Amino acid sequence: MTQLINRLRTNGFMANVYSYFGYNKLKNKGRGNEVLWKRTFRKHCHINIHGNNNKIIFEPSRFSIKNISIEIRGDNNIISIGRDFATDGMRFSIEDNDNRISIGKRCHGGGNSELAAIEGTEIYLGDDCMLSANITIRTGDSHSVIDALSGLRLNPSKSVMIGDHVWIGNTVLIFKGTSISAGCIVAGGSVVTGKTFTPNCIIGGNPAKVIKENINWCSERI
Repeated sequence: MTQLINRLRTNGFMANVYSYFGYNKLKNKGRGNEVLWKRTFRKHCHINIHGNNNKIIFEPSRFSIKNISIEIRGDNNIISIGRDFATDGMRFSIEDNDNRISIGKRCHGGGNSELAAIEGTEIYLGDDCMLSANITIRTGDSHSVIDALSGLRLNPSKSVMIGDHVWIGNTVLIFKGTSISAGCIVAGGSVVTGKTFTPNCIIGGNPAKVIKENINWCSERI
């Protein structure tokens, strides 16, 4: 037990040293904001917060976290990243108040991918998810679509929910209101627009639909 505790302490110290020299930047313009990195190895991670009472929490990871960008503009937002997260080049973007981006344990994210939440919505990824590169997940359209007769807005933002053990292929777009259940694969190049998908399916196309059922996947080639 003593050896385990000492190893954890050593890993925490080395993570802090590595991250100190890792060209990481934090701009905090507000009050009550918290950024917690728990024994993580970080390099070229840039955080920009404009607002109050926001929280960014990274649980311990055995892997390096590189080239991420986090932008928060608003109040009372939360970004929560689970244990053993790994990435090289993801962006997290939040606008407005009371949004949440949550990523579960053992998730890996590819480069040039963005998760963006606005207007009090949530992006949720479960445990053991694998994201390829060039992926966009958004809860809103950023701009308003207006009914020409009534003047009412037609495009409210909606949360995106992704279950455990989901593999998202290269160059996938996932938009507001989408719910993808556990064990699914989203084929490369798909555009997923506000639908609900049952577990263990392959999803593909534009707009995406179920193209095969009763599947599972693993990251190893067997």
